[in-house]
Amino acid sequence: MKYFNSEYILLSLLFILTSCGGDDDLNLPPVEERVNAAVTQLENNLVGPTNGWRLEYTPTDESGIFFMILDFGIDGKVNIQSDVIDNDGEFLNHTIPYRIDNSLGLELVLETFGVFHHLFEQDQASFGAEFEFIFVEKEGENLIFESKSDVFSPSRIVLEPAGPNDDSSFSTELAINLSAFDIITPQIFGLEPSIQQIILVDHGISIFWSMDIVKRNINVDFATVGTTIEEISSNGMVNIDHSTGYSLRNGSLILLEPFGFQLSGQNISIDEIILSDLQMNGERICINGTDTNPVYNGGASGLGAVQMKNSYLNSAGTAFQGDIYQVNALFIFDIERKSLLEEGIIKDLFPTASGFIFVYGVELNNPDIPINSVGLIMDDGALYLREFEATTTSVNKVSITLNDNFYYDATPPVGTKENLRALTDLLFEGGQVYAFYFPIEGLNLFRLFNPCNGIEIFLVGS
Repeated sequence: MKYFNSEYILLSLLFILTSCGGDDDLNLPPVEERVNAAVTQLENNLVGPTNGWRLEYTPTDESGIFFMILDFGIDGKVNIQSDVIDNDGEFLNHTIPYRIDNSLGLELVLETFGVFHHLFEQDQASFGAEFEFIFVEKEGENLIFESKSDVFSPSRIVLEPAGPNDDSSFSTELAINLSAFDIITPQIFGLEPSIQQIILVDHGISIFWSMDIVKRNINVDFATVGTTIEEISSNGMVNIDHSTGYSLRNGSLILLEPFGFQLSGQNISIDEIILSDLQMNGERICINGTDTNPVYNGGASGLGAVQMKNSYLNSAGTAFQGDIYQVNALFIFDIERKSLLEEGIIKDLFPTASGFIFVYGVELNNPDIPINSVGLIMDDGALYLREFEATTTSVNKVSITLNDNFYYDATPPVGTKENLRALTDLLFEGGQVYAFYFPIEGLNLFRLFNPCNGIEIFLVGS
């Protein structure tokens, strides 16, 4: 339902009535004069508050809150403070021109690039943010607007007069620190949000959620007793599957929709986490790498100490189990989203490859084929495989230790062994990949992701 103020309704009626009779018949001022008066009134309202307007901006029902203070000037410019840290802090405090138009009604248009335009562009301009707003009504001291660009169910923004201390509640440092958790994730055909492990230190419980810092929403996946991959794999998990937006205020990450669960005889409820101390001393994702991982220390009401760490553990990937997985060789990508068959190591070393195969603990008809092996299918049907040591999926982590046993079902060209070794060494650099289920109806489809180099492999199970 849309909400309209009395001025808006009066103007609409006047436009209808003037199509049937002249202004003189109604004994009213000309339409242009009335429109100008309405525009002036809205401008006066916008520039009125001493401290500007506070706005908790929620572009869509699925997104979280972006906190802003807008201070409109009589010079046709608006100063905007926000907690959006992108573009090297450009949007933390910036001034852009604005204007009031009259088309479908009174419209507030933010004219040049600023934080609203930046949010509009996110997700290939499909995020749902906007920079043109239709004035709806004045409700008490507040000004109500609706999105002009939303065709269905337009989002609603409420400008409230800001208090003298509202600008002190920005959590810019928290927003900057959270960006350290935005690590590389699978990205082909849909970006996976980064995953965090939330450790309730005093309870010995870990919660895993994925956080989209662009849209400010969180999907809580599962909880488990323990903190290490070994403990988590042996203790099982409680699925939570809870989605919520979040806001950043006064140094806290606040969930718009709190969640709770029972685990190990404990009732756990979380609505807010205070994050106060960021350290870059967490475990390395790649054993031989040089990357440093953030650890954010803080606390939660009634739960005691909390730690936030990066993770790649995802409950849907637990379905990646013993099977024969294959894919067209085109569907192996590097971190720049380039197919390795079109412009990469497969093109250079195996230009006639047609398929990729991952034999995961399954005996085939040919007993000579290693039951744990990985390799290529050539366009003439030849099979080139390299064996890896027996392993199992721990949550969705698959540890890969390649050995020097190779299998060919036909005599390979000279140099095949060295080339296959080079390819598989690259694909499984670091010795661990993570399986992410990719939901397509009728397909047992996964993408294996190597966090050490960003290589992504799509695999279809039998």
